[in-house]
Amino acid sequence: MSRFATLALLALFAAGAASAQTTVKVSADVSSNTTWSAANTYLLDGLIYVRPGATLTIEAGTVVRGKEVPSVSTGDAASGIVVMVGARIEADGRADAPIIMTAEADDLASTTDLDQNDRALWGGLILLGRATTNSTPGINNIEGVPTSNDTRFGCDASTAGFACDDDDDSGILRYVSLRHAGFGFETDSEINGMTFGAVGRGTVVEYVEVFANSDDNFEFFGGTVEVKHAVGSFSGDDTFDTDRGFRGKIQFGLSLNNPGNDAGRCIEADGGVSSLGGEDATPYSNPVYSNLTCIGAGQGANQAQLGEEGNSATLQLRDNTGGHIYNSIFVDWPGSALDLEALSSGEDTESRFGTNTEGVDDLVIANNLFFGYGAGSTFAAIVNDDSDNSPARQTAIETALAAQNLFVDPQLVNLSGRAPGSGLDPRPRAGSPAAAGASFTGNALAGDSFFEPVAYKGAFAPADANGRGATWLAGWTALDAGGYLSGQAVAVGARPEAGTLGLAVAPNPVRGAATARVTLTEAGTARLALYDILGREVSVVAQGAFAAGTTPVAVATDALPAGVYVLRLDAAGASATTRISVVR
Repeated sequence: MSRFATLALLALFAAGAASAQTTVKVSADVSSNTTWSAANTYLLDGLIYVRPGATLTIEAGTVVRGKEVPSVSTGDAASGIVVMVGARIEADGRADAPIIMTAEADDLASTTDLDQNDRALWGGLILLGRATTNSTPGINNIEGVPTSNDTRFGCDASTAGFACDDDDDSGILRYVSLRHAGFGFETDSEINGMTFGAVGRGTVVEYVEVFANSDDNFEFFGGTVEVKHAVGSFSGDDTFDTDRGFRGKIQFGLSLNNPGNDAGRCIEADGGVSSLGGEDATPYSNPVYSNLTCIGAGQGANQAQLGEEGNSATLQLRDNTGGHIYNSIFVDWPGSALDLEALSSGEDTESRFGTNTEGVDDLVIANNLFFGYGAGSTFAAIVNDDSDNSPARQTAIETALAAQNLFVDPQLVNLSGRAPGSGLDPRPRAGSPAAAGASFTGNALAGDSFFEPVAYKGAFAPADANGRGATWLAGWTALDAGGYLSGQAVAVGARPEAGTLGLAVAPNPVRGAATARVTLTEAGTARLALYDILGREVSVVAQGAFAAGTTPVAVATDALPAGVYVLRLDAAGASATTRISVVR
């Protein structure tokens, strides 16, 4: 079996074994160095604070669940983890052994118990640091949880333990998938999936997912943290929400919205807070993004169903924010692409946009692809400026966008995947406008070692000429485990190094018979077998000689219990695997 196929199988088997593990209830704060083992499942009973001086280590493969209704004795209305200023979390998972944080009710061995509409079933994860913000005073309380000394973040040189440090280190989040969270203590005060309050750039955040959260997927209150490989899907609000002088960086991000439900923006960017120093406070928010793929709720989505203000804009830039956005794809949105907000002070987001000139303006949107907007098919149609500035100013902004970006179909393989089995494939097709043309010179990315120079635009490398390839979503995300993605997009082993075989299956999930598509580059002998989630062989689907090219093979599932199975293809010394979800 190929290395990648083995990883996919191990991830499945680990999820199945989780149900048989010992459950350890956690109701006390973490006050000393503590390790949570992958041999157990941990059930959060209330808000668990990791206190200053302590490190919470969570082993790769560990499952952490949050109680929807904590015990009365905890005094908390929701369950979650708060990493305080001066504390650390070491949640260092792997692609084959992710750290999953989810609801108590989430059966990881099933793909039919919870879906993208199941939200607010527990709290979420909050990291608090002492990097700088633009708020006055410099130390404030994080939103989403009750105010106390334990929820402070930010910095002030006169306060012990809160000296300003933009390199502050709150630990590691790597291959962490957070699902079905976002409990709200009160109206408009829900917990974000992952909240970063003044977190510094010394913190490692990469390969992180928030799935089906009731509020924002990722929110950044000031600070300088840098994030790579982040996926947010089916939230009740925005994917990336920044404010209070956030100056971090994000590369390789997927944002996926849900039609017929609340659907937020890909980016909501704010500068300051009027009650905490003003909307023109400095330092200005100035995040830098590259290689985002932002897929909206669909051109035809009913904006009346999409929550606050229709939430239809891809990018809402307000409160005097700056920022730089490059090499990204924005596609399939019901309304406009860009909302610019003016301020009564005269210092506003629109004026920060300037004429889109590198090295001069604080807000630059360049070398991106826009396509599929309900508002229209020109930059004039998809810019919504709510200021009172002159028509000439509006025209200048539209002209600058058109000069630096393209309104063109990025030709993603499949945009329809907003339900299990629909086969989302967010990669660009080979030869598409997104398959090349990314730039890391002459802009804010130049010379920055954080950003990985790649040729393609968007979050994913393009498919090959036969539509095969892989994404970094494989094996560890809820999108993968829930069957939202196409087999070609997630089955990393479907295109082994030798380039000899491929495997896909549809429909998926399946109620009766499915069809596997076996692809061999050369004729030869192959074996196709079905395994259960514990790795036991269920049946040999086909065995014998196969012709070169793609051969359809019927896969009988009528007699199988509902659950997740693995289809494995062995041929020419290589293997490929893909999942099948059987439903009843």
